[in-house]
Amino acid sequence: MISAMNEQLRRIVLSGVVKEEQASQFLEQITALECSDIGKPITLYIDTYGGSVDSAILMYDTIKACCCPIVTVGVGKVMSAGVLLLAAGDPGHRFITQNTRVMIHEVAGGAFGPISEMEVSVKETRRLQNLYIDLLAKDCGVPKKKIISDMNSGERYMSATEAVSYGIVDKIIPLRKKVLKKVSAKKKSTPAKKKTK
Repeated sequence: MISAMNEQLRRIVLSGVVKEEQASQFLEQITALECSDIGKPITLYIDTYGGSVDSAILMYDTIKACCCPIVTVGVGKVMSAGVLLLAAGDPGHRFITQNTRVMIHEVAGGAFGPISEMEVSVKETRRLQNLYIDLLAKDCGVPKKKIISDMNSGERYMSATEAVSYGIVDKIIPLRKKVLKKVSAKKKSTPAKKKTK
């Protein structure tokens, strides 16, 4: 369940492996925050090595169906299925911290058993990968051919700057010292208001 503090701040933290239980909790959290204030933004912090594509797609659909603006923030590492969620935030509101790593790769399957069943499983894995590529291409504004090429070459790691160029996120969160320096400079440049009697 979402903590009282996170509920008040309207933020959700996704960390660890993306799996069915986490996706179910995410659906509950988003729905609860949406009902409490339908027009107020929800911030989603993502730090994951990835996980189940099925669970990630459930979470992706939840983000896209939510009536609240969704802000996504990549922290630490965002890989595999997690990249789909990071890119799913509202355009202009997808952020990443300076040293976060991003990685995309081919969807992994776990086919075993009779050959006929393995063939069906492989076919479904391909379908899921094509869906993943379609969704990522749409949110990043990148040609599908490029994503396919990057996935086929193995694990494609990106820095925060490269993730911005790729279209996964819109902006790198500036360091606190730089923000404070800008605020301080702005205050000095703003002329003091004259007191009136």
